[in-house]
Amino acid sequence: MIQTILLAIDGSENAKRAAAQASDLVLALDGASLVVVCIAPEPPNQSRIVKANYDVHAVLEEDARVMAGMILDIIEKEGVSYTLEVGMGGPAIEIIKTAEKVGADLIVIGSRGLGSLKGAVLGSVSQKVAQHASCPVMIVK
Repeated sequence: MIQTILLAIDGSENAKRAAAQASDLVLALDGASLVVVCIAPEPPNQSRIVKANYDVHAVLEEDARVMAGMILDIIEKEGVSYTLEVGMGGPAIEIIKTAEKVGADLIVIGSRGLGSLKGAVLGSVSQKVAQHASCPVMIVK
């Protein structure tokens, strides 16, 4: 039974569609909770960290809300409450770590829509998450 859904977002159009799907799932599954994760690929600049009294988490959360504000609005308009998790580093690895940390039963993530050749050579975050996650992964196009 699905209790915890992890939604990975990055501000893209596919992430918006993934957010809509995740919100619908949470509403359909009585008692399910939504955890939204946004991973910064690079650390925030040092001056912002100093201004935030070295609270890196607060800076990452602020950046996530700016980058993915429209996506978070979609979730809120659906009437779904969520918890926001932030991280920094390789997105696929950090998404999987967050899923394990929160005990996710399902990961919902948008597809980047790479072409077959480019996707085969480079791989995408969604493909890497699907290959290595310990729970089911829904990739939304």
